[in-house]
Amino acid sequence: MENLTQIWKVSREEFPQVLSFGVTLTAAFTILIAGIIIAKGLRKRFLKSRLGGDRISATLRPVLASVIFYFIIAFTLYAFLTKIGVPSSALLAVFGSAGLAVGLALKDTLGNIASGVMLLILRPLKIGEFVDTPNYAGTVQEIGLFSTTFKDLEGIYIYVPNSQVWNNRLQNFARHTERKLFVDIGVGYDTDLAKAETILLKVLADTADVKDMPTPPEVYVMGFGDSAINLSLRCWLPSDNWLARTSDVRIRIKAALDTAKIEIPFPQRVMTTMVIKEK
Repeated sequence: MENLTQIWKVSREEFPQVLSFGVTLTAAFTILIAGIIIAKGLRKRFLKSRLGGDRISATLRPVLASVIFYFIIAFTLYAFLTKIGVPSSALLAVFGSAGLAVGLALKDTLGNIASGVMLLILRPLKIGEFVDTPNYAGTVQEIGLFSTTFKDLEGIYIYVPNSQVWNNRLQNFARHTERKLFVDIGVGYDTDLAKAETILLKVLADTADVKDMPTPPEVYVMGFGDSAINLSLRCWLPSDNWLARTSDVRIRIKAALDTAKIEIPFPQRVMTTMVIKEK
């Protein structure tokens, strides 16, 4: 009986402390959960909203949303730990050491972040632009804090680390309104080259998409091949719908040459035989 009395007495004395710790722990977890929910909600709303208007482009918006998200998460974690009684000075020391260790361990990830920052500052590509590199080609969908998302010609999404985008040669096909088309054509050796040049230039003159600026259409004799005389046709076209426009030009060239009965010869080889007579 005395033991029960002693246990009850101790419990009554410690109950306020246990209750206080429980309230503190509940408040800490409430802060943690609320912070995560707020961070996710703000990131989603910032991506969908037009806050900042045209000053914040579609290229920069995902990165700012990620920065806001991770900042709120870091602040929430700090508030959670201080709420459960961890001294702020100790947290700063731990965070500093952890930051150094994480920085050394995740140098590639930090390199992706640095590359992402350079992509956003120098803007070699933007959302909606079609780019080509030695390893991939596609339309830019998003430039994130760690990776860039592309959509290739087959509609497949490609996620590429920012460092690979920044460190590779990059061709951006959307920065200019016009591109120059080169078409190599082989004609037979019996062709009147002056006539062929006149026909090809007329084809380009009659094509609405062909531009006279910055230089007019050109036709050159490039050399004498094994089976044909090699011509090079060059002209400027609008850069949008590039495949359709270039296909139309090639169709017109073939039709004009067929009408003029100018042959585009197949590759040919002349085989000789040697006959050895026995004496």
